[in-house]
Amino acid sequence: MKNTVKNKIVIAVGIAGHPIAAAGNSWAFLQWVLGFQEAGWDVWVVESLHSEKLVDATWAKASFEQSANKSHWDSVMARFGLTECSTLLVDDAAETLGRAQDFATEADLFLNISGHFRSQILKFPKAKKIYLDLDPAFTQIWSLVYKSDMNFAGHDRYFSYGSLLGQQGCLAPTCGLEWVGVFPPVVLKYWPCQAQQSEFVKFSTLAHWQGYSWCEWEGQWYKGKSEEFMKLTTLPRGVEAQFEIATEVESNQVELDCFKSEGWNLVSGSEISQSFETYEAYLRQSSSEFSAAKGGYVLSQGGWFSDRSVCYLASGRPVVLQTTGIEKLIPTGEGLFTFSDVSSAAEACQALLENFQEQQGAARALAERTFDSHVVIAGMLNRL
Repeated sequence: MKNTVKNKIVIAVGIAGHPIAAAGNSWAFLQWVLGFQEAGWDVWVVESLHSEKLVDATWAKASFEQSANKSHWDSVMARFGLTECSTLLVDDAAETLGRAQDFATEADLFLNISGHFRSQILKFPKAKKIYLDLDPAFTQIWSLVYKSDMNFAGHDRYFSYGSLLGQQGCLAPTCGLEWVGVFPPVVLKYWPCQAQQSEFVKFSTLAHWQGYSWCEWEGQWYKGKSEEFMKLTTLPRGVEAQFEIATEVESNQVELDCFKSEGWNLVSGSEISQSFETYEAYLRQSSSEFSAAKGGYVLSQGGWFSDRSVCYLASGRPVVLQTTGIEKLIPTGEGLFTFSDVSSAAEACQALLENFQEQQGAARALAERTFDSHVVIAGMLNRL
């Protein structure tokens, strides 16, 4: 008789902690949850919050029952059929805590994304514990220089979206840990390749304009994404195409005025990210992603790649991304282009435009070959 016992994994996420205009953030975690399910694993999803962090839809403090955190968590779990295999802990309490502990006791793996899960209430007597770093360079500098507790302790293996961490040419520290590179996965069935666009519509991206505070390492400052975008304001002068950024337009009007004057289109990122439907439609209605990367990723050259960009690629939308060293890991020119300054950005965009029809298919092929959750997860498991 065929053995039907599934491997079990507990995956710790950061979904409820970001409950407003959060479709993109939620997808970053869901790709792993749904990816392991697609790979045949039995999955339990957990998150831990403190009650003082609970907010309502206006960001005012709220009770758990009235919080946007609970509402968003319940909605996401229901949408993806995860309600019966998920636990949201608030101050280490939850109705499903007993069931979660029973599952954890039998779990083979515990995947702690960004080290979000700090609670000690769940016990994993036999699971191998994996730390997954989504913010290479920043994570390590925060720990080493600023003494922030990034929750490294207690894990057996350390993976990172910085696939070049610890290798020659990467400037980021390692904190004395061995970091294993892994690409962000995409679950292809949720991101179908739609019919090719006959004409190019626009380059687009979604970005938080003001993200992390700058951090310093060995005399150099690791900055955010807005600082890198500011180097690209004149790009539309050299490319006959529409460029659009979805971001926090109203709260950054002064800084964004120079983009408007150069012909960029600016739209509200929060409106696009308010639901899965609006987020997914925005990516598919674009022709290609064009984006700067956070300055820390650029400076460190750690090989970071975007969990949003893999969704563009899977949808058949080629990507033009500021270099993070990723071209050392993935050939460019077929679905993916990289650039280092405004001149090379214009060249990359022009190359894509001249071969737009073929580049759409190449984007999907790259997603299938490199970022498909089956491929990414199998690679991770092989390196445990």
